[in-house]
Amino acid sequence: MKALNCENVLLAMMAAADGEKAQLSPEEIKEHLNACEECRYEVVRTQRFNDILRQASRAESNVDLWPTISRRLDQQASTVSWQPYVVVGVLLLVYKLFELLPTHRPGWAITLVPLIIFGALFVFLRENPFKINSELVMEK
Repeated sequence: MKALNCENVLLAMMAAADGEKAQLSPEEIKEHLNACEECRYEVVRTQRFNDILRQASRAESNVDLWPTISRRLDQQASTVSWQPYVVVGVLLLVYKLFELLPTHRPGWAITLVPLIIFGALFVFLRENPFKINSELVMEK
């Protein structure tokens, strides 16, 4: 059994409200609340807060977005070409093999090659990978 102080009483009340077994009996809690004005005030505040939470509600949307999203994904999948990615992969593989040659010591300029390759890919695809597209509008 725990000591009968404000903290333990409030914890026991929260446990009981959550459906758990409280460390203190209901009689002990009631006895403490009758004697402690601060705890009664805290109980009233907690009940008011719970009432506010019960009254709050979110508007639920019944719109099914998946058909539109699926259609857009299918459209994008059909427009994306895989050949530039294969070229980039081959270039990066050649770069890595060149970098692994034991007799050749690549300079600092060679370490920039992967960045140049990816930059060229983005220019070729005319895509900015960091662009935030705020123009997307769901169809009605």
